[in-house]
Amino acid sequence: MVLDPAAEKIVGIFRNIELSTMAVGDVRTMMGSNSVSLKKEEMQSVQDLAFEHHGCRIPCRLYEPRGGSDALILYLHGGGFIFGDIELFDGVARSAAKNSGCKVLAVEYRLAPEHKFPAAVEDAEESYLWVLNNAGKLGIDPQKIAVAGDSAGANLTVVTGMRLKDAGVALPKLETLFYPALGPDLFTESLREYGKGYFLTKESITWFGMLYLNSEQDFFNPLFAPIIRTDLAGLPEAIIVTAEHDPLRDQGEMYLSHLYDAGVPATGIRAKGLIHGFLNFADLIPAAQSIAAMVWFMTGQKLQG
Repeated sequence: MVLDPAAEKIVGIFRNIELSTMAVGDVRTMMGSNSVSLKKEEMQSVQDLAFEHHGCRIPCRLYEPRGGSDALILYLHGGGFIFGDIELFDGVARSAAKNSGCKVLAVEYRLAPEHKFPAAVEDAEESYLWVLNNAGKLGIDPQKIAVAGDSAGANLTVVTGMRLKDAGVALPKLETLFYPALGPDLFTESLREYGKGYFLTKESITWFGMLYLNSEQDFFNPLFAPIIRTDLAGLPEAIIVTAEHDPLRDQGEMYLSHLYDAGVPATGIRAKGLIHGFLNFADLIPAAQSIAAMVWFMTGQKLQG
């Protein structure tokens, strides 16, 4: 399918920008200043919180939609492990809360290169444990929790589920993944076809990994590359959304196949005509807005059903 005309306009804005040639600080500034201000959905309440683990203070923001709910989506944002924060993804979190009918807790995990792997992994897991231990204060049912994320945040979502399974901790009911980054890729068709000229480039993907990881050996650590893990049975049900014109598309769909083979309930959705990062551009791309609303609605229905 051809690139969505609205998505093509976004691609045009970034066509001559290669993130891997820039300083990290400049990338953070640019992505913040060029971000689309998504419609600020009205909430019943929005509360800034924080929790601590092992001497680290992790900011988070709790969104409660109108009507109330005892289900919660723990949201881990994207940004290649090097950029992104609560403010940049505020519109995404509000959309998730409104369309799912669930509370949303957005977590501002530590970023590389200041905080190398596995700092973000630890923050993601600890945020889930904090939610479990504070379910009463948050007004939620601990059996109605989903962990969700996009891109790097989807990576952290998957890895968190695996770590919790290994530790014998009560698992989330659902994982919702948007265009997940799940490991190194040198050969897939989507990387060859969309690794240049479609917002996220092959060079940027490699650069993000080098900034996040401590060594080349970490590229094949299952806590960074969960797609290489084989014992997937017993993981939470998953919704996996890929974008057709995304270099990461094939690895997301390959992971979906691995879940099927392991007997894990999973739903795969390919967003035709769309690009990586479409959640942040949803107000400019009507098709992206429709896909996001549908997936968040499905998430809410599965949690509360």
